[in-house]
Amino acid sequence: MSADRSDATTGPMVPEQRGVRDAARAEVLGRHARLTKAGRPIFCRPSRAEIEGKVLPRQNSGSDGKAIYSTRESAEAAGRELEALGARPLRSYICARSRGGHFHLTTDSTPRTGHLPLHLRIPQQRTPLSA
Repeated sequence: MSADRSDATTGPMVPEQRGVRDAARAEVLGRHARLTKAGRPIFCRPSRAEIEGKVLPRQNSGSDGKAIYSTRESAEAAGRELEALGARPLRSYICARSRGGHFHLTTDSTPRTGHLPLHLRIPQQRTPLSA
């Protein structure tokens, strides 16, 4: 009975889900994201002043916990590699929270098909084939 009660207080234990990481995605982050001295990616979070409410948030909470990329090029390279691994289309953007200008990746919501610019939707006149 005590085992059931301890399980209820600690939550369900699913060993195969604890600490699961996608090695391929972790490798991409290790190559492109800003890293700590220990070699782990650095993730964006609000400043202490933002958390305490002393200053207005510089960025919405959508960037909290996202990997930090030092340059747009490194973010875009990581985005291409993650897309090759099956991620949805990604685009880089500069974080408003950063003083020096770091970048994040976000899902690209730009329509990819069916919504071409007007000049590409207009049928082009073609000359008749000459015999």
